[in-house]
Order: sequence, then structure tokens, then C-alpha cells
Amino acid sequence: MAVTMGLAEAKTNFSRVTAEVNRTGTPVTVLKNNRPWVVIMPVERGAADVAVDFMDEYAEVFEELAK
Repeated sequence: MAVTMGLAEAKTNFSRVTAEVNRTGTPVTVLKNNRPWVVIMPVERGAADVAVDFMDEYAEVFEELAK
């Protein structure tokens, strides 16, 4: 099911809207003057994202090992 909302509503509730998009994976089309303007959608997480998260989490360990 397509989810749409007006620009004013998206702006007022941006944090809530983006959290819901991230949680459900359902994109939201934002309308400006009753026409599609932008789409808010979650970013696909790939292997590179997982590796970056791992490196960030263990940054202190890697810094110590590099000495």
C-alpha cells in the first residue's frame, strides 16, 4: 500500500516519519501542491555498512593493535 503525506505534515513530523519508514521499510511519498515531490525510503544495508559498524564499535581495539 502506498503511503503519501503533504509536505507540511512531513516537515512537522519528520523524526516520526523517518523512524516509521526505517522500522517498516515502507517508503513515504511527500506531496507538494498535491503532486509527488520526494520519496523518503530506508537505505539498503549492505556488507560494507556492517563492516563500518563493526569498525566503529571496535575502533579503540584497532587503535591499540595499531601501536
